[in-house]
Amino acid sequence: MEQSQPRPILILVGLFLIALAVRGIYFVELSHLPYFDIVLPVYDHFNFDQGALNFAAGDLLARSPNNSYSPLYKYFLGSIYYLFGRNFYAVYGLQFFMGALGSVFLFLIGKRLFDARVGFLAFAGFSLYSTEIIYEGIILRAAFITFLTIVSFYALIRLRDSPTSLMLIGCALILSLFFQSRPNTFLCLPFVILYVHKYVFKDWGPEERMRGWGLFLIPLFLSFIPLLVQCFLVHDKFVFFDSSGPIAFTAGNFIDYPGVGFDTNLLKHFQKQHQMEGLSPLSFIFQQVMSDPAGFLKMLWRKLYFYFNDLEGASNLSIYLYLENSKILPFLFSHFALFSALGLMGIVLSIQGRERVFLLYAYLVCMILSVVLFHVVSRFRIPSAPFLILFSAYAVGRVCTWWGHRQFKPIAVFALVFLILFYGLRAPEGHVKIRYVDYCNWSYAYMAEEKWFDVDKAETYGIKCLETERMGGSGWGVVNATMASIYKLYGSYLIKQQDESAEKVLRNAFSVDPFDSELYRMYSDFQAGRNKTGSAIRHLHISHVADKKDATPMKTLVQLYYKNKSDPGRLLVALRVVLPMEKDPIIVQQLKDEIHRLEGLLASKKQWVNTSAEKARKLFSKGEWSEALKEYKKLNAYNASDARLLVEQGAVYENLKEEEKALDSFYDALLIARNNPNLNKSLGNYYLSVGDPVLAVLHWKQYLETSAPENDFSLINKRYQVFSRKLRMKNFEKQIFGLSEEQSRDLYKVYQNMNVELGP
Repeated sequence: MEQSQPRPILILVGLFLIALAVRGIYFVELSHLPYFDIVLPVYDHFNFDQGALNFAAGDLLARSPNNSYSPLYKYFLGSIYYLFGRNFYAVYGLQFFMGALGSVFLFLIGKRLFDARVGFLAFAGFSLYSTEIIYEGIILRAAFITFLTIVSFYALIRLRDSPTSLMLIGCALILSLFFQSRPNTFLCLPFVILYVHKYVFKDWGPEERMRGWGLFLIPLFLSFIPLLVQCFLVHDKFVFFDSSGPIAFTAGNFIDYPGVGFDTNLLKHFQKQHQMEGLSPLSFIFQQVMSDPAGFLKMLWRKLYFYFNDLEGASNLSIYLYLENSKILPFLFSHFALFSALGLMGIVLSIQGRERVFLLYAYLVCMILSVVLFHVVSRFRIPSAPFLILFSAYAVGRVCTWWGHRQFKPIAVFALVFLILFYGLRAPEGHVKIRYVDYCNWSYAYMAEEKWFDVDKAETYGIKCLETERMGGSGWGVVNATMASIYKLYGSYLIKQQDESAEKVLRNAFSVDPFDSELYRMYSDFQAGRNKTGSAIRHLHISHVADKKDATPMKTLVQLYYKNKSDPGRLLVALRVVLPMEKDPIIVQQLKDEIHRLEGLLASKKQWVNTSAEKARKLFSKGEWSEALKEYKKLNAYNASDARLLVEQGAVYENLKEEEKALDSFYDALLIARNNPNLNKSLGNYYLSVGDPVLAVLHWKQYLETSAPENDFSLINKRYQVFSRKLRMKNFEKQIFGLSEEQSRDLYKVYQNMNVELGP
């Protein structure tokens, strides 16, 4: 008898170690991914991280860039930072420990509410549930809330069996943490009160009940005060733990809401379209219900469907990328639809014993409603997973009982219903599992720190990012900037190595982002290194077209023109462009002095220029191209104001079949007449004719921005849209292959010096 006593403890320890071992294997995998210790400077995990750091540093209010969320998790995280420093091994180690412990508690709950078999099955389902394990390895409060949900539930069912004073106070404090983790959990409070009244105080007398409610409610509500005070001090007004409720509510409650995800842009578009900007959440809902009640009900049904659906709606980070980067997780339970189908069947099968599982029903319904009332995303619904798993375990337990009694008919019906539900709840093919921004973030993660620097992997995820964005047709955006930055970085490195493949890499970058001024400047440097001065000058001009506020290309151009003393006209034009961009007063004065000197020189040549222009134009009209060119070249050397003369010079070059020199003349003209729409339109059309849609798109964009609507405005706009879309749909071959460790270090130094911004 004495030997058999420790067995329950040993079983619990054994279960805990099994759950921990699974998480330990994944922990090792996670430690080899950049997201192990890289916290993106956006999204919730950054705010939790910053708030925790501030708390550890002495800020008792744990302030962060965004304080709209309940601060409990920041204090949890901050306590770890205070004890161990910003140590992610400690953070994830503790969260994995809590996940394993939660698995054991779920076993105990299943055993207490049903039987040991259900308890073991529930333990297996939760301890091997990949989504839960993933969230335990992320700085988000999803797994933290899930753990508190399980523990608070266990505390309540234990309270029913042993309602002592100590248990009442302890249960109240545990529930307090649960409620403060996220305010939507307060939906459970009325059912908790009812449960305590009906099952805990069932046989108590009036005085005993009064004392019991005091021991339970007073600690419960008093424990709210510290966080409520924190929220008041941070927000300068009363905030019930979380101020993000209104936007979260409206973002998931408009008729066009797709049923899953969080997209404020979609919400803003809907509000603008239906003239509902500035309405309070309740007024916003009321107007929709009144205008289209059927549409609003359909939207609610979509949310309920997607709640039980297999699709893990992304918010902050996509769990699918974690699954892709793990060898163990895909072999675990990774389908929410499995627990949805079995759980719904378990709910129906357990209806006869509803008195026993009243609290289980209540918790699950509240967890579901707390999400469906707002918006459906993976990390919001994870706290309901333990209860769906419990009902799933019960359903499987019933099947085992039927099998033992050779009752094959109910098994067949069960199997049929399960298959219908499981396949009916599969993720729809039309929905994107991994968003372009998720790939973009992973691309960024491999560039952010030297420890993880891997431009090959950054490119791999960047290309996936591009492909996913283009399928969605979201247009140019941060994706393009990220990919262009990767190619810009690698191209810069190759230029320094005098590698001819730099040209191919940079051309890919042009296709990704034709409006990046720095890319054209880099290409100019590349061409200059190959002694192609004409092309180098032309791409500096193009760089200036891409970004007229960037002074660097013009400063470089000035240096090149100084080398050519026979062209003071071009030098003067370039200096005039640079002058308003220069901030240093000493350099400004030097520029003014030089401009004054050149203006005097050109003024002395003005009459001669006018005379030469007449002569050049006469030769032009006669088609005497060579002679005309001589005159144009001489007069344009001292021409800093008449773009037409440079255009005519370019036309002469065209007739002489010297296309590159013609382009040089046109860009010189464009520098004088910076807002001339016809020049940009003509250059765009020219580049299209020679098969260069990148530069065509760049110049058409300038034309559309500087031109008033003309007869051909719509035609150019259509061309611009068509070829922009074609560029976005361009398939890119991988340009970057595995670099040596030394090359990666060198490349990271280039990256730091470039100060490139990647990611959203």
